[in-house]
Amino acid sequence: MSEPEQGIWKKPKTWWLFGIPLGGFIALIVGALLWIGFETSLEVTSTDKFCTSCHNSPSQFVAAEMQHLPHRNNASGVIATCHDCHIPHEFFPKLWVKATSAATHVTHHLMGEITTKEEFESNRLRMAEKVWAHLEQSDSHECRSCHKVEEMNVAKQSETAAQYHDVLKDEDGPTCISCHKGIAHQLPQGW
Repeated sequence: MSEPEQGIWKKPKTWWLFGIPLGGFIALIVGALLWIGFETSLEVTSTDKFCTSCHNSPSQFVAAEMQHLPHRNNASGVIATCHDCHIPHEFFPKLWVKATSAATHVTHHLMGEITTKEEFESNRLRMAEKVWAHLEQSDSHECRSCHKVEEMNVAKQSETAAQYHDVLKDEDGPTCISCHKGIAHQLPQGW
């Protein structure tokens, strides 16, 4: 019988055999903790409290006015939060919007672009038009995450509302924001 060859194919030591599953277990635990931290950070940064936490930010300026609008104060008791309308619900689009909007918000904050209510009001139309353009381009995707045209009971709507909502089923027709500007935020002055 020949002696076993030394090298890469030699029989591993006992401690090495124990280290492989232990290393895998540790990697699994670390990965799980990182994922939990990641999910928690996504959840925390999607709250209204987080969105309105900056001093003198546009989000802070709209927080009070939203309390009296239909998405916050309605008969059904369903409340829409900032992220319901401003962040996609799907995972990868959500990550993209969170990353890009965070960079934009921080940049604008550091540049001191909007620091007072007056500056906010003078920029409100520009900011609203940017959001409206996005909603038009995306066929009001964020609105449709909650409001399903196919499930609307048009019999319980006014004749005018039922007529317009029926048009929403057409792919080339108007979209939610075409008629519902000002439903989540006050309209800009002079609009």
